[in-house]
Amino acid sequence: MTERVCPKCHGRGEDVEVECANCGGAGLDPEEDKPFAQCLECYGDGMVTVDVCPRCGGAGTIDDEDDEDDEDDEDDEDDEDRVNA
Repeated sequence: MTERVCPKCHGRGEDVEVECANCGGAGLDPEEDKPFAQCLECYGDGMVTVDVCPRCGGAGTIDDEDDEDDEDDEDDEDDEDRVNA
C-alpha cells in the first residue's frame, strides 16, 4: 500500500480551511429571517479553519486506495482557485 500527500491539506495535516457546516459555504445564517444576515460560525466568509484535516485525520498523507474520493476534492479546489482569481 502506498501513500501520497493529502490533497485537502497539502501534507500539513492541520489548520485547514473547509466549507462552513452551518451555512453550507453561503456565508449567510440559515436560521435568520433577514436577507443578508451573516453566518455566526464563519462570519460571512463561508469557510472555517479546523484544527485537524478531515480528509487525512491530521496525518498529512492518504492511501492510494482513496483515489476515487480525491478526484472530487481536487476538482473542488480547482474551482475555488478560479473563483478567487
